[in-house]
Amino acid sequence: MVYITGDTHNTEDMSNLSSKNMKLCCMEQNADFHTITAAIVLGDFGLPWSSDCTVDEAGIHPSDHTDRYLLKWYNQKPFKILAVMGNHDNYDIIEKLPEVEMFGSTVLKVSDNVFYLKRGEVYHIEEKQFLVLGGAMSDDKVWRKPHESWWEQEEWSEGEKKSCFAKIKENNKFDFVLSHTGPSAGIALADDFFSNEENLKQLHRDSNVVFNDKIDSSISYKKWFFGHWHSDWGYEHYNESKYVPLYHQGIVIKTDNTAEKHC
Repeated sequence: MVYITGDTHNTEDMSNLSSKNMKLCCMEQNADFHTITAAIVLGDFGLPWSSDCTVDEAGIHPSDHTDRYLLKWYNQKPFKILAVMGNHDNYDIIEKLPEVEMFGSTVLKVSDNVFYLKRGEVYHIEEKQFLVLGGAMSDDKVWRKPHESWWEQEEWSEGEKKSCFAKIKENNKFDFVLSHTGPSAGIALADDFFSNEENLKQLHRDSNVVFNDKIDSSISYKKWFFGHWHSDWGYEHYNESKYVPLYHQGIVIKTDNTAEKHC
């Protein structure tokens, strides 16, 4: 069984993946916590956050105390941690991570139990097909320090986009889409401000949203999960929409069916 939740922001929202929180969400969905094989974080995973970190074939070796603590905590989990790339992730370190084969493609190894999912890749996890996107534009980047608290790689390169579209031409049907920010139609559900068509246009300042909109109109899928907007609208209204914004809550995906949410 796969568990999907929102941004964890290094230690700030690490409780998203606490056993207590996950068991409560599983209980509401008539799911057994102990059958979870993978937990997916929808961006802003934030590990490592500090660049004071070495990387080798085993993954990361952080010097920062908080990063070391968090890595140890995740390594003790009885399931794999899979992270979508967000806009508050250290891309300088992510780009150095070793690639390993997993889920029918390649992932980036943080440790034996923690991995980043690559943007534009298709993964087969628990008999389901996932298209992984990621990234978002940081509205507050003017106040952040490049390569310390902000990374320009948060926005897709043209090469990444072309590669993703090439994969979609081969197959445009997926069970689920995973991203950090959403397509504009999904964001309008997560934040009432964008329910106004004029305000909705502001989202197109983010090239990631523009790209997600193009993907949205080019593929078929059952549900699109995304984080970034700090909203659990998707948990509360799961049966009403194909767009599922998440923050603190988690949705379980069972191998014998599509994602199931309590009514």
